[in-house]
Amino acid sequence: MSIACIAIIDSQDKLSFIDYYINNEDQVHFKFQTYTALQLISPALQKKLNGGTSTEPYLGVLYTIYLPNNDYDVHAYITITQLKMIIFIKQGTEKLNLLAIFEKIYGLYRASNFNPFHQINLNKLIRPMVVEFNGI
Repeated sequence: MSIACIAIIDSQDKLSFIDYYINNEDQVHFKFQTYTALQLISPALQKKLNGGTSTEPYLGVLYTIYLPNNDYDVHAYITITQLKMIIFIKQGTEKLNLLAIFEKIYGLYRASNFNPFHQINLNKLIRPMVVEFNGI
């Protein structure tokens, strides 16, 4: 399994969604690491903009978490509306098309939050996508 956790933080830096796709004691670390990653998104974005390389919303790997059981890379994505998404991916897994994953999650988030007439459980939308990407 490669995607271990997905977190979405709104423009006011409040955690609006987090879900875990592993069943072990590492889960408790992901919530704390989400706030750590949140502090690193702004400097990573400024570095990318100052370098003039791209305005792509995918920021890449922010850092790596070294836990006793597994190591995880922390990937970040920021939208034009300052919505931040963080994905924790187990190291040593095959390369995923993370830009496509982030864009699909953002589309699901928009579909679930911007329809005032229909309440959609975001977890029920994202979990099947993660299962598909993880190949379970």
